[in-house]
Amino acid sequence: MSILDSATNVLRLFARSERDLTVTDIVAGLELPKSSASRLLKQMMECGLLERDAQTLAYRPSLLLLEVSHQVRAATPLLRRMEQELEALVHESGHTGYISVLDETATSVVVLRVHHGAHPLRVVTWPGHRSPAISTSTGRALLARLADTAIAERFAALAAKAAPASPKDPAALHASLARIRQEGWSLALNEALPGVGSLSCAVADPISGETLAFCLSFPSAGSEQSGDIEALAQRLTGHARSIGRAIGDPFWNP
Repeated sequence: MSILDSATNVLRLFARSERDLTVTDIVAGLELPKSSASRLLKQMMECGLLERDAQTLAYRPSLLLLEVSHQVRAATPLLRRMEQELEALVHESGHTGYISVLDETATSVVVLRVHHGAHPLRVVTWPGHRSPAISTSTGRALLARLADTAIAERFAALAAKAAPASPKDPAALHASLARIRQEGWSLALNEALPGVGSLSCAVADPISGETLAFCLSFPSAGSEQSGDIEALAQRLTGHARSIGRAIGDPFWNP
């Protein structure tokens, strides 16, 4: 691995952690030898990428990165940002990832991008594929961004497309969307596809008005007992928060 790869991994860890990091944090987060982590952080500081707190000895991104981020924000659309984060998630987890959007009726979700994972289970839908919004994690993550009045107006159309395991009445859907708004992530198990689970987060660009969701799909068998869902949800929300805070999504900037 080149020093550029290592420095990039350090910056990704800063983005997910949202706090100053010590050498010990880098060692634990990137599984590097302490001597390598210390040397890498020192080099990044000497190059102007990091600053160091004189009292805590912890590192933080420099003002240079903040200045550059304004240019990146202006030049990079939401879809491209989300693809970059999804590629990292797929690489980290081995699961297949998707980016989706609500259709014009806000009752179906349409796949825009697919990133194949390395795990044996690779149930793949293709770009352009439509699924019921009420029965997918991406669909509910996106529906959670709508007002309750808009959901109520569409409930009959949403319910008409629902899978058997999906919310069946307005109260159940309201409770599901309320949890998503509180926790930031959406879960679907054995709904649109039997034997398959998925976790999703949504991000909205306040300038363009575009809202997209990205997800990871995985085998549903045993996932609730193993604790994999919670761990995967934390990874997913970390990446979504990174995008949301960079583009000024109010949901991720409370």
